Amino acid sequence: MNRLASAAGRALGALGRRRGADLLALALVFSAYTFTIWSANQTSFANALVVGAGNAVPVAVCALVARRIMMRWIMGESMLVQAVGHAVLCLLFSLVSYWLLIVVLGAITSPSPWNFVVKNFVVRGMSWQLLENVTTYAALAALTYARAPRPASEPAVASQVPAPAPAPQKEPSRYLVRIGDELRPIDLDRIVSISGADDYAELSTLDGRRLVTMTLAEFEATLDPARFVRVHRSRIVNLDYVDRAEPAGAGRLLLHMQNGETIATSRTGARSLKTRVI
Repeated sequence: MNRLASAAGRALGALGRRRGADLLALALVFSAYTFTIWSANQTSFANALVVGAGNAVPVAVCALVARRIMMRWIMGESMLVQAVGHAVLCLLFSLVSYWLLIVVLGAITSPSPWNFVVKNFVVRGMSWQLLENVTTYAALAALTYARAPRPASEPAVASQVPAPAPAPQKEPSRYLVRIGDELRPIDLDRIVSISGADDYAELSTLDGRRLVTMTLAEFEATLDPARFVRVHRSRIVNLDYVDRAEPAGAGRLLLHMQNGETIATSRTGARSLKTRVI
């Protein structure tokens, strides 16, 4: 219980820090747009605030979606898959952000928010905005990779007599998860899979799904590796509930779980599973 409380405390602390960093980044983008528009266009500060928000909101919305896609389907794959994935996602991020921008600006600069004209920028303005979106995506990708959990490094070999190995810690049999204002227990034996995105982990159990404010890496550290296997950067499965596995091409596997879920592994996850084949 102490270990669970400690892990929950670390998760809540990390959640607060990361959410604070996201809000700070959004505030900086909003401020930069506002003061640039105010000084360059010689407009009123109130109007600059409105237009600044119109510029910042599309970038923030697209950044949240792009980061989820990046963490779930791109990170952890081969270099070629990551390169192609980032190229496609960067293109979509730039175009969708630009489209949302001209729609939002058309709505907030029109007398009626329901009847307005969407106007494209001039060629030089559009080119500059698209370049700005590409730069924003590059910064977003760099920060996402920098904040991603890394596997622990191997300890250096000591030249002296090694210290005795610590006693193995017992795997907890139950977790307490927050559902609304209540804390309810979940048995590990009933967890089929665990998926992670950013600061949350979603438990898929025999009774349904539960969202936990705990990173996937923190969850993995408390699980028995003989039963729970990381098959993707954002997915852990319980081997007790794997019904069958079939090839999915390019070195990956498709896992059919006993609760009806179908889970695609990465190449690394497939290799981890194949080492358990007898």
